[in-house]
Amino acid sequence: MLYLKEVKNLEFNSQLSLNQVEDRLLITADFPKGFLFENCLENPFLYVTLYVRGGERIKLIDEETAQLYSPAKKDFAPETYHQIITFARKHAPQFKD
Repeated sequence: MLYLKEVKNLEFNSQLSLNQVEDRLLITADFPKGFLFENCLENPFLYVTLYVRGGERIKLIDEETAQLYSPAKKDFAPETYHQIITFARKHAPQFKD
């Protein structure tokens, strides 16, 4: 069961923007070893979609197995979810202040 309590060392890798629709970002992070082991993940990264009209989605992609995971917001600790979304907004062209 995916439940992410923390991530560290978020790093922006790339983005795709659809003007006035959404920004999609690839973000690497250091995940807790227990989380990786429990979910059989080897090299995951975050795939974050920010919608211009409101809302966001975080997915995990394991680069080693090419598996895509779509955890719900409740599958993240609230502070971790907020940390990821805040980081993504800082790097998304349509959401920069």
